[in-house]
Amino acid sequence: MRNRYRSRIWFSAAVAMLMASFTLPPAVAQATASGSRCSGGYVALTFDDGPTDATPEYLKALRDAGRVRATFFVTGTLADGQRSGTRRIVAEGHQVGNHSYTHANLVELDATAAFAELRDTSRVIRTQTGRAPTLFRPPFGSTDVRTRRDAARLGMTEVIWTADTVDWSGIPTETIVANALTVKPGGIILMHDGLPTTLAAIPKIVQGLAERGLCPGRIVYSPTPVEAWPGLTFHARAASWR
Repeated sequence: MRNRYRSRIWFSAAVAMLMASFTLPPAVAQATASGSRCSGGYVALTFDDGPTDATPEYLKALRDAGRVRATFFVTGTLADGQRSGTRRIVAEGHQVGNHSYTHANLVELDATAAFAELRDTSRVIRTQTGRAPTLFRPPFGSTDVRTRRDAARLGMTEVIWTADTVDWSGIPTETIVANALTVKPGGIILMHDGLPTTLAAIPKIVQGLAERGLCPGRIVYSPTPVEAWPGLTFHARAASWR
């Protein structure tokens, strides 16, 4: 009886592992089977300049890549025009961050206008999703002490990036993937919504990360400064969604 019971346990475990290999992308399934999934840590996938007409396709690509979650930094004007897009991002478990209202270079605006860019976008997001954003990314990565202070007044952590895919420049999908995979554990990958080449890159990036034992994670505050590039640091990193 005891041997039969053990056989049933092993059979059930084998079936469960086999099912996992069918439901997850090959690289992710292999990492899970070997026990190395997320052993390398976490990185954050981020998409700026949405929501767009392509946002639903991005969300589907993330689901198909293993129900991967990401962070979308939305602009107020686009969120106003794509209200269902912002709500759907949140409904599918992703983070939504503030990316200003008109995608302006905030350091070039006067103090009143610069603060309004952040405040109005946070209002749009809160109205559409029921939650005020806690993350903020300045357009172009252009920031200063005033910009960070404005974000803090609205309860947001400023987020830059550590791996720039340069996907906006018209480069092919393969180059976007290669640029994304330069990311280090805890790092944050910059991509953009609405680009076919970036959309095609999503499953390849997720697979490449899985092969390194890296999992897409959420963005959290980092008490330790993180370098975006020489001369600019910020306080955010990728961590587990749990």
